[in-house]
Amino acid sequence: MGALRFNIHQQVSTEDVSVLARIAAEVAHSNFRSTFETEVRWGIPSASEADEPKLALTHLTPSQKLDLEGAVTCFFNKQFAEAKDRLEPFVTAGHEEASKLYVKVLRLLRSPDWKKVAELVNRISKDTLYVPAGSTEYRDGKQVILIHQGLCKSIGHDAPKCVIKYVVHHEYLHINLGTDPSDPHPALFRRLDASFPERSRSIRWLQKNHFSTIEDHAK
Repeated sequence: MGALRFNIHQQVSTEDVSVLARIAAEVAHSNFRSTFETEVRWGIPSASEADEPKLALTHLTPSQKLDLEGAVTCFFNKQFAEAKDRLEPFVTAGHEEASKLYVKVLRLLRSPDWKKVAELVNRISKDTLYVPAGSTEYRDGKQVILIHQGLCKSIGHDAPKCVIKYVVHHEYLHINLGTDPSDPHPALFRRLDASFPERSRSIRWLQKNHFSTIEDHAK
């Protein structure tokens, strides 16, 4: 199944909102024997990336085409600093696929402003490929957990309940352990994440439906 197209202005149903609230409360009680003040809501996480970006070469000059192809080559050769420099002009020009790749490069370089750039890219992008299924971030001055609307029933893939529970559990772990963005999945995190029931099924479903998972990040 290919990735669905998502518009940031689409709204999930009130039923989906209620379902997510119940799942979040269930995970907090069953897996953490606690409650969390952090709101869990549907939305599109900031981080937007494309592992294999399409090259939209229309409306580019021959020189620009060479520059963009060179940037992608640098990326796949793991020359991330050079790829960043080559991609910046295309980000400024609003080239969507180049901007998505730029976000991924910033994350791999552990640039402190990559999430801010990702938010900007996501505002201009109506579709996302291999995005996180969830994230913990700040919106309107408060910490929230965003569960990608692609998992919901009304406008998404109608993910199995265990998948949504796994993603919520994953984000609660980040909060409970106070993980560092520079090392988001340390050994203890991975052990606790691996203990989640039906984790393997959830990971497979997420990967099949074009969501990135903890298994896509180097240990």
